Amino acid sequence: MNINWALLVEVLIVAFSTAVGTVILFSLGVRGWSDHADARAKGGSNVFGVATAAVSFALCAAVVAFGLWIIVAG
Repeated sequence: MNINWALLVEVLIVAFSTAVGTVILFSLGVRGWSDHADARAKGGSNVFGVATAAVSFALCAAVVAFGLWIIVAG
């Protein structure tokens, strides 16, 4: 049994960076939504917070959908 160590390291790097990137995107979305909620509580609005949240959550959904597509198509 031969193990292709270079390919294993490549898979580990891609998996780790995708996981960290998705967590960062989700946390940016939560932060944007929280900024918007804080602004609404003070009587204003924060369009940038909503836009940040929407884009971040959409990108998270795209990463998850792509991962599912890879699993189902493979």
